[in-house]
Amino acid sequence: MSDHFDSSDDDMEEIAALFQIPKNVNYFEEIVPQLNDQQYLHHFRINRHVTQQLAEQFELSEWFHYQEGDSEKISALKFMTIFLWFAANETASYRDVSDRFNISISSLFKIAQVVCDHRKRIRDIFVGYPGSVHDSRVFRTSPLCETLHEKCGNFFIIGDSGYPCLTNLLTPFKDRGQLTRHQRNYNYKLSQNRYLVEHCFGYFKQKFRQLYHIKLRKIPNVVHFIRACAVLHNLSIEDEFLMQEDAILPDQQFQLNNLEDFQEDDRN
Repeated sequence: MSDHFDSSDDDMEEIAALFQIPKNVNYFEEIVPQLNDQQYLHHFRINRHVTQQLAEQFELSEWFHYQEGDSEKISALKFMTIFLWFAANETASYRDVSDRFNISISSLFKIAQVVCDHRKRIRDIFVGYPGSVHDSRVFRTSPLCETLHEKCGNFFIIGDSGYPCLTNLLTPFKDRGQLTRHQRNYNYKLSQNRYLVEHCFGYFKQKFRQLYHIKLRKIPNVVHFIRACAVLHNLSIEDEFLMQEDAILPDQQFQLNNLEDFQEDDRN
């Protein structure tokens, strides 16, 4: 995260308050170390060694020293474990976190634009529009729009009909019943490959279920939280972990090169 949090922010005060009231459950100290690798992955969505690496980086950062008050300081590893558990559980409240870890006390994706690659890694994310905003407006005000050609070069991003058709952004032909065979084939091939972003969203929200209904109130903090989850999502992909695909969306084969009927002048 690049921006400093205001110490008076309501969300930060509520989260900080979690670290003030001692509890009796030794979940982190006794239960977590006993979890096998599969159980740990189920509870925290990333592998134990990735959590350890993140904790080590966090401990060296300025953010780790945000803790205030006279209570015992929380270790970087426990801090990271608490965040992962909160992010992974849709119904988790601050009180649930407090009770589980012995510490003191909207639908989301209508405000998010994501670009993923064929491995479902998030390559670009833009968050910040509350409520329902048209895709084209979100895109045109996002940093991606200004740097699209620089980032893509001779390659393309595939988008749905809500986005404008640009040199590096391919979108479907609008079907008003007058499409040619080549245009229909283009739309079909495009939709075959666009399913990947739907899979990406499915994995993303299934892994970090707090994204279904974030408890934070301030939009800047929501944005930081989503970005953090996106980083964790990519780390889990890099760690060669994929959630059970069949439980989210039907398995499909990636067919990027299967464009035998594509005509070069189909999209001017």
